Amino acid sequence: MLKVVNAMGDACPIPVVKTKNAIKELIGAGMVETLVDNEIAVQNVTKMAVSSGGNVTSEKLGEKEFKVTIQMNGAV
Repeated sequence: MLKVVNAMGDACPIPVVKTKNAIKELIGAGMVETLVDNEIAVQNVTKMAVSSGGNVTSEKLGEKEFKVTIQMNGAV
């Protein structure tokens, strides 16, 4: 299951809150992709996801466009 969270233009902590909610909606294993527009949001979403037990990767897609991919492997 894949959930995409568009948090472009959202100030912290909104990207983290949106991503946390998406992780909760995953039933068991799945993936969440969060799109954000600044490095601070990437760092904050990454920290939250790692503390939730996710495997996290991030990539820069453009000047102000980043994608954080979180792989969840089971119950949160």
